Amino acid sequence: MESEIQLLELAIGIKESLINAGFITIGSILNSTITDISFKVGVDLYIAQIILYEARRIGASTAHHQPPLLSNTTAVAIDKDKLVLKSKIFSGIATCYL
Repeated sequence: MESEIQLLELAIGIKESLINAGFITIGSILNSTITDISFKVGVDLYIAQIILYEARRIGASTAHHQPPLLSNTTAVAIDKDKLVLKSKIFSGIATCYL
């Protein structure tokens, strides 16, 4: 499976360094500071700032393309062993037992 990091418009070497440093999702970058990225990836603060900017750009563009079922689903806890998902799009209800 290909990493989300491949979506970033950055040099291949930077992408490989991100993955090697443990940044395997866009969210993992977005949850980090410029200083953290700089230290973990081994780049200067300016490059870390570019990485974070690019992750924000990709994160914002993919947030608008969520599958309809995910963006229109409500989770209702019935009890501690059962979770009911109600979809606003489909009339069905899915029940998950934990």
